[in-house]
Amino acid sequence: MEADTSTEDEGINASSGLLQHEEVSLVEPKGFFSGRLFRVVVAVGILALLTVLVAVVVVSLVHSSAANTTAPATFNWASYYGNHMVLQQGPHRAVLWGYGEVGATVNVSFTSGYYSTTVYKGKDGQGVWKVSLDPIPPGGPHQIHGVHDVNGTLQRISLENVMFGDVWVCSGQSNMEFTVGQAFHAPQTIAEADNFTDIRLFTVERMQSDKPLYDLDKILQPWAVASSESVGGADWKYFSAVCWFFGRDLYKHLGYPIGLVATTWSGTAIETWSPPQVLDTCNITHSEETEDFELVGWPREHSVLWNAMIHPLLNMTIMGAIWYQGESNTPEPDSYSCSFPGMIDSWRKEWYMGTGGQTDRHFPFGFVQISTETQPGEMNMGYPAIRWHQTADYGYVPNPVMPNVFMAVAVDLVDPISPFGSIHPRDKQDVGSRLVLSARAVAYNEANVLFQGPRPVSVDVDTEQKTVRRTYPTSVNIKANEGFEVCCSPDLDQFVSVKIVHL
Repeated sequence: MEADTSTEDEGINASSGLLQHEEVSLVEPKGFFSGRLFRVVVAVGILALLTVLVAVVVVSLVHSSAANTTAPATFNWASYYGNHMVLQQGPHRAVLWGYGEVGATVNVSFTSGYYSTTVYKGKDGQGVWKVSLDPIPPGGPHQIHGVHDVNGTLQRISLENVMFGDVWVCSGQSNMEFTVGQAFHAPQTIAEADNFTDIRLFTVERMQSDKPLYDLDKILQPWAVASSESVGGADWKYFSAVCWFFGRDLYKHLGYPIGLVATTWSGTAIETWSPPQVLDTCNITHSEETEDFELVGWPREHSVLWNAMIHPLLNMTIMGAIWYQGESNTPEPDSYSCSFPGMIDSWRKEWYMGTGGQTDRHFPFGFVQISTETQPGEMNMGYPAIRWHQTADYGYVPNPVMPNVFMAVAVDLVDPISPFGSIHPRDKQDVGSRLVLSARAVAYNEANVLFQGPRPVSVDVDTEQKTVRRTYPTSVNIKANEGFEVCCSPDLDQFVSVKIVHL
């Protein structure tokens, strides 16, 4: 009997170290609760309880494993879609895209209809889906819903408070990055932003890449309704002053929603924003002039901002773009007359292809004429050279090389006492309003909009009388006859002051 009991105890003890521990720790009372029978009953009870617990854990693990193998991959919109955004209105078709499990069905529902597509493997290996909405008139707000279906397992996402209107991209270097809070009359401008809730803002974070990205890695400011907070961010962060004044004045004129996407980086040359094929066409190589900039961390490698801050946006249908850049190219201005028109045409082509033809192949492109950097005793010919090359050496836009392009003249908006340096004039309000005036004529085809200054029909040089005669087709008012210089030396290093005489 003793031997049988001993064998039974050994069998129970061998089944689990936990049971061994529990048996040793029991305090044996007297009576029935003492002796081997009690120990056997307790051990069997604990064993049964553990068996149930193990079964529950196993079932739970099996269920969890099954969920992991059958649940779809992360279903989401691409990074630059979000609540409060503006999508491009008709006649264009707004493009929506995002991520899912390859082979899954994605259904997008919206006021205008129901759209279905299948997730496919994208170029970067991720599962990608894309739909084009029907042309939607301006207005809102709208809700857009997405459902991801893998063998009946559903995931849902949505976009809230979406408006339809015109989407404009604002890009360039520091004068485009220059924020509302740094401009003239900033407190009043920021306070009044609360009155423009149909304007929506989005700011791309600075980033660079040695290869084209298909989505943004970082976002500085997600889509936000215009307000004193979203417009009046920290200096050099958000929101772009030129972009804001352009969008605000455009909204005042058009009366429907405007979406503004700012993607900027101060101190950058046009080569960083251009696709490689443009630079190859223009025979542009990396210059020694740029090496000093690399020491302070500014992007100088060719195409790195095109790759990271423009290329990811190519699937978003847009109305047009505005550009404020050129100062960083003044050390070597000669190639700008090729690289700037080339960049514009390349952006247009790539956006057209990226949106499946929904963005106009020749979408309107506006730019700001660079001003100047006033340094007493110094002469920098790079600035007037860039201003000339900004127009592909025509002196005006649109022109045969730069069709559907508009410009804001800014050479007169100098600010020698700007606390941000004379290269950063604070008058961005006039820049924005001039851009809008030009956009009305070029981008929106409004008739009878005077947006260009008078152009001379002839220029005659009289070396004996030492005069240059310019003839205009209309009357010209001269507000000042000083401040003009003429250079006739081959090396462009000898200037003489001249006076303007109205004949």
